[in-house]
Amino acid sequence: MKKGVYWLLLWLTGACHPLEPVVAQKPTPDIRVALDGTGDYTRIQEAINAVPANSMEPVVIWLKRGVYDTEKLIVPADKTNIRLVGESRDETIISYHIYNCQEGGYNGFCPAADAVNWTGDVIRTSATLTILGNGFQAENLTIRNTAGPLGQAQAVTVRADKVVFRQCTLSSYQDTAYFWSEGNRTYLENCLIIGRTDYIYGGGIVFFQGCEIRSWGKGWITAPATGQNQRYGFVFNACKISYATGSPRAGDDGALFALGRPWHNYPKVAWLNCEMSEMVNPLGWPDKWRMPYADTSPDLHLYEYRNTGPGSAMEGRANWVGIRSLTDAEAREYTVQKVLAGNDAWDPTQD
Repeated sequence: MKKGVYWLLLWLTGACHPLEPVVAQKPTPDIRVALDGTGDYTRIQEAINAVPANSMEPVVIWLKRGVYDTEKLIVPADKTNIRLVGESRDETIISYHIYNCQEGGYNGFCPAADAVNWTGDVIRTSATLTILGNGFQAENLTIRNTAGPLGQAQAVTVRADKVVFRQCTLSSYQDTAYFWSEGNRTYLENCLIIGRTDYIYGGGIVFFQGCEIRSWGKGWITAPATGQNQRYGFVFNACKISYATGSPRAGDDGALFALGRPWHNYPKVAWLNCEMSEMVNPLGWPDKWRMPYADTSPDLHLYEYRNTGPGSAMEGRANWVGIRSLTDAEAREYTVQKVLAGNDAWDPTQD
């Protein structure tokens, strides 16, 4: 069965648990990275830099299992169509620890001793991995920022278009995944995203298919900043919205978490066919967060459709104009193919 047909059936049936991923044929590596010296390179950035500029075909970089924690990585804009594949999702780990800070840092980043080593776009944010090259794909690996509850500390900053994550874990505490650019499209399939504070945020168009979204208490999943004329923002389909215990910050455990808080512009978030934890704040969107028009503007689209679980009840949602259930007809406009189509009819389920 083609992957596109598979996910269409999943969407139509309203399945609310992530299913087993479609098993694709393992790609043949073009470049191998291994910490033990058995590959072409021992450092991931060296492998990325070795990719031909503006490649029209995928270039597969294979990562042997290990913890790659000495580099703050960037995929430059001219390194297109890179496919980063891990040997083991749980044991191939890309990790770093930079975070935004007010005092004691270097140009606003801490620890200063490490931040001083990075320049240009790689240090525009604290992200472990910054993606500027279009057509980037990552699969079967973990990307994390280990700074903890100290400030903004992205695992990934996505500034490229047509980006895909499959069977990946993205983990941090604050601002785990930053989808920077309005109009740029990202697709996540069977991924685990972990965080506490605004940990899925930005102005991009992002489709989460069959993912687990795992929150520590007292925080917010999303901080959307969708442009007013952008039809879609963040779309979650058949995802599991779960609760994490053992937070690195005292006071989180046992507290509720919110579906989101609006950041700026005209946020758009849709939750379809998801299973929602009982630890979801019944209001869903309890904070306007310096956006006085958030509750009255019809240009905020904060939609839900056929979700299940104790956190899915909409009777207690905040009394905002933009919070409502989708009709069946409206929900049919929230397929992967329609949300991510753009001007080139991109369909990542066919990749």
